[in-house]
Amino acid sequence: MSAALCKEAMGELSTRTVKGFNFERAVDHLIEAAKTGVPTDFKKLATASGVFDESQQKWGNWATSALQLDRLCIYCVHHRLPQLTAMLGNAGGKTTDGVCAGFLKGLDAAGIDYNCEARVVYEEHRRDCINWGRTA
Repeated sequence: MSAALCKEAMGELSTRTVKGFNFERAVDHLIEAAKTGVPTDFKKLATASGVFDESQQKWGNWATSALQLDRLCIYCVHHRLPQLTAMLGNAGGKTTDGVCAGFLKGLDAAGIDYNCEARVVYEEHRRDCINWGRTA
């Protein structure tokens, strides 16, 4: 996971699992959200990563499950990035309890410990992303 080719390998693995998912474009989209300090949503990430094309598909839960968020969390750990999936929320910038709970699943997959309630952990990581983005 720490090899220089990790990004390409994770991207290739993801495309084998979910047709159309471009791992590199997903990472770039989340980095841009962190740099601007403006959270994104699942639909925008799905569009940016190539999973969803609004002109050809109808939005549904299938798209969010295709985003490979656990792999993104693992990628961030091994590349010394903040947990960029904290820049994700629901449309309109809302962050539901489900989003926060899902974020913790990504942290679990990446081996990141936490000891607070989901929303507190999520918001802490989002602040870290935005602070990192100001200097990236």
